[in-house]
Amino acid sequence: MFLTLHISAKAFFLPADTTLAHKTFVRKVIDEATKKRKFLLAPELGRSPQTGFYTGIYYLQLFKIKGDTDSRTSNIETYSTVTERNQYFLTLNNTLLFDKEKYFWRGYNYISKFNEFFYGLGNNIDVNTKDLINFNYFNSLQRVTRKVKPHMFAGLQAQFNKTFNLSYDKGGLLDESAAYGKGGSQNIGLGPVFLYDSRDHVIFTRTGTYLDVSGMFFQKAFGSQYPFTNMIIDFRKFIKFYKNNVVCFQTLINYNWGNVPFRQLALMGGDVMMRGYYPGIYRDNFMMAQQVEFRIPVYKIFGIVLFAAVAEVEHTLQAFNWQDVKYTYGLGLRVMFIKHERINVGGDIGFSKNTKTLSLGSGESF
Repeated sequence: MFLTLHISAKAFFLPADTTLAHKTFVRKVIDEATKKRKFLLAPELGRSPQTGFYTGIYYLQLFKIKGDTDSRTSNIETYSTVTERNQYFLTLNNTLLFDKEKYFWRGYNYISKFNEFFYGLGNNIDVNTKDLINFNYFNSLQRVTRKVKPHMFAGLQAQFNKTFNLSYDKGGLLDESAAYGKGGSQNIGLGPVFLYDSRDHVIFTRTGTYLDVSGMFFQKAFGSQYPFTNMIIDFRKFIKFYKNNVVCFQTLINYNWGNVPFRQLALMGGDVMMRGYYPGIYRDNFMMAQQVEFRIPVYKIFGIVLFAAVAEVEHTLQAFNWQDVKYTYGLGLRVMFIKHERINVGGDIGFSKNTKTLSLGSGESF
């Protein structure tokens, strides 16, 4: 508070022409930062106990398919990181809308040589006990849908998921657990997808409804090592109020049954749902989660978000109960870098009962 008062007092006593020049300079900086452009490029540099020093780059490209001005903006994004311990990951995602949004193609591709902490299975683990697991990983999920009615799409999805070159402590949590895929796994799945999407924007949404219902069948006939079935229901609602303030709701249900590899279980935590928990700290066949977020413009290109969420993982749907629900809450900062497309960069800090996490990125969590 002292610093704020000091700056305000200093500005108050500046000569009028100097204050005007200062405001003009600030306006020019804001205009340059938010001018109409079609891409976002950002570097990364940091350090963590798991990786040592790491560096990376994020790139987002916005565009419309040639001649298709009636569709919402499509995008391709890529994010890559390398570490001093010869680890790496590369992500390439696309959201393509074309032929006046008659078709919707969404793809996720991820390849890595990395590590993560394994805390065990279920909703009642000891968060102070964990194993460090090293592995190579490749995942590709492709979904193509066609419009069947206004805002309604139906189609097919396919996924290839492979975990290999695993290493972990013998006699540790993973080694002693009943998890599938401890020696690696390869699964190929196919399934239907239904989508209702009335959002005004696919990256930064202010109004609309999003409902995603999908099923994926991983069968030996498709080349899967561990046959199982996955079903996901993802419902989101966005309501704009008082100028450009937005309140957002999301309900996520992830249900698996069969011989599910431990890296394809329903995972709690991360930078999307249950921010504040380490990604995958809780994992099991079934997860139900809900979150609410307020997006509040503050000044010019700056805004904040306030969020809270609850979730629970269980081995079966019947075991779900409200007594074991986990919660998280937090806030984030947003800086708008592409004004005409409402593209933000920023970070969130989430707090839970036992942990807190900080995540940085572009766009919104959901």
